Amino acid sequence: MYEAYGSIAARGRNAAVLHYTKNNQLLDNADEMILVDAGATFENYASDITRTWPVGPTFSPLCRGIYEIVLDMQKQVIQACGPNKQWEDMHNLANRVAAQGLLKLGILHGPIEAILDNFVVGYFMPHGIGHLIGIDTHDVGGYPTGTERVNKPGLRYLRARREMLPNMVFTVEPGLYFVDDMLNDAKSLPEVAQYIDFDKVAEYRCVGGVRIEDNIVITESGYDNLTACPKEVDELESIRAVAYKQ
Repeated sequence: MYEAYGSIAARGRNAAVLHYTKNNQLLDNADEMILVDAGATFENYASDITRTWPVGPTFSPLCRGIYEIVLDMQKQVIQACGPNKQWEDMHNLANRVAAQGLLKLGILHGPIEAILDNFVVGYFMPHGIGHLIGIDTHDVGGYPTGTERVNKPGLRYLRARREMLPNMVFTVEPGLYFVDDMLNDAKSLPEVAQYIDFDKVAEYRCVGGVRIEDNIVITESGYDNLTACPKEVDELESIRAVAYKQ
């Protein structure tokens, strides 16, 4: 057994860097979170798992607000996975759940359908909902011959646009991030900026980013989740409460 890829361990604002590599910051701010993206290879097959948890014993209110949206995104997408469904539809479902959550926090405002039509969520989730995984961490087969990428925010980064079939294994890894360059781009586009409260964005910028990632195998009747790492808020806070005392 060995690492499937170089691990990511990003604290606070560094979690807004999707492939952060320094992994050398002290965990000295209890109000921040740490994002760890890591996986092992066993008998030549890779795993790819991400968890985000509080540095302190509990999530700060700002961090918890974003974390709960991402957790809801992941749960709804996993529940929707199954044979003969389109992977792109899973990404679009994640966008809808994200938009609903960001509207409740006041980060977005306006009609949800207009927000989705203008790909506003893509400026907060600048990657696809996941990818095929197998012998390679990012495995082949995501784009069958003749299938093109969709050149829209978020969707352009999809690593798969295809039908899900039994025995395929996908990662489901929604995330929300406060990436300055992405948000500056959004601010420069009136059709996008009109739906974003940038004062609220500034308030939540300290969160950095949240990602939660499980590995899902498609079955004849639905899916099996191969990942058993804790991710519920109460589970993580219970673990951190013990660890933080030590």
